[in-house]
Amino acid sequence: MFTWLKNLFSSKPKVLTGDGPWGFTATVEGDDIVVRNAQATWFGGANDPEDDGETASGVNTKQRPAILGCALPMNFGHCAGSPIPKLPWGMRVEVTHLASLATITIPVIDLGPSRSTGNAIDLTVTAFKEFAPLNTGKIGVDYRIIGAAKRIPV
Repeated sequence: MFTWLKNLFSSKPKVLTGDGPWGFTATVEGDDIVVRNAQATWFGGANDPEDDGETASGVNTKQRPAILGCALPMNFGHCAGSPIPKLPWGMRVEVTHLASLATITIPVIDLGPSRSTGNAIDLTVTAFKEFAPLNTGKIGVDYRIIGAAKRIPV
């Protein structure tokens, strides 16, 4: 009689796999894509000698050192095969630091990190500092890409 209700609460979230191991798992939860227990690093600004500040979206992190933003390994360019679909720049991402449970919501401004790192998200220097000092290097996070499930290719 209440099979539909049982199915509603027992359904497993859709897992996005991409073309193979990326070091993280992405799932669909409602309209969002969620990545849990991920490693986050930082990029850009004056503190990153290997980065010229240019991002794929056109925002320069050296010219705008206080910018809050992130890079996601979306399925194109050097991140082809990622479980995260290609999304528009500016898409909102809610990032929660696992150690403190502090949360910030920031836009996607760049593409990365690459598969070889095993990391699932890069934060701008200012965004990373919301959670930990830069010398921490990596932090554990959960993140939710708001509305991104609508962008998954069928």
